[in-house]
Amino acid sequence: MRKAIFATMLVLGATVLFGQDIALPEPKAKLGIDLLEAIQARTAARNFVKHEIPLADLSTILWAANGLKKGTDAVTSASKAGRTIPVSGGTAYINVYLFNDKGAYAFDPDKNRLRQIVAGDVRDSVTPGTIKTAAFILLFTFDGAKIPPFFKGNTAMVWQTMNGNAGFAAQNAALAAAGLKMDSIVMYNIKPKDIASTAKLGKEEQPLFILQVGYRQ
Repeated sequence: MRKAIFATMLVLGATVLFGQDIALPEPKAKLGIDLLEAIQARTAARNFVKHEIPLADLSTILWAANGLKKGTDAVTSASKAGRTIPVSGGTAYINVYLFNDKGAYAFDPDKNRLRQIVAGDVRDSVTPGTIKTAAFILLFTFDGAKIPPFFKGNTAMVWQTMNGNAGFAAQNAALAAAGLKMDSIVMYNIKPKDIASTAKLGKEEQPLFILQVGYRQ
């Protein structure tokens, strides 16, 4: 009896500890729209229709932004393993965080899940320009603790790399969103100190910019 009670307590404890994390489904393999159509459909917008995004669609956008590729090339048989964005030195120094009306989450590409950092709507701690009708905000950060050794001391190269690779991530996310009939807008008016506190960023992790994503009018 005691063993059963103890086991139940362990399960309940695990539920409390991990219950708010979100396990994401596999991202979609196709969206029914080609790249040029997605570019044509992509629109920068600030007015959205309030609507909750399905997890499968959210997983697809997050994967496009900074997910892990799988499989092998059909022609060369070479592995496609790696991130969906360029990563110099094979080090994952670009991170993606998600903010919505339910909380703040860190995207974990290795486990394809959202790890909850804080519960509740904290989007106003990210930017003074929060669009309440947006489905979510993506925050892109650069972790200086993970840069390859050959970057050390080369401030110009670090600056170019972090903005370039984060830009690729945002571009991928915006195009995936366009393929799902959503609009988005990149914004740079963020609150770095508040973000660092809310998202519990590492000491060398810098918030760069955000992408607000929502459904079209």
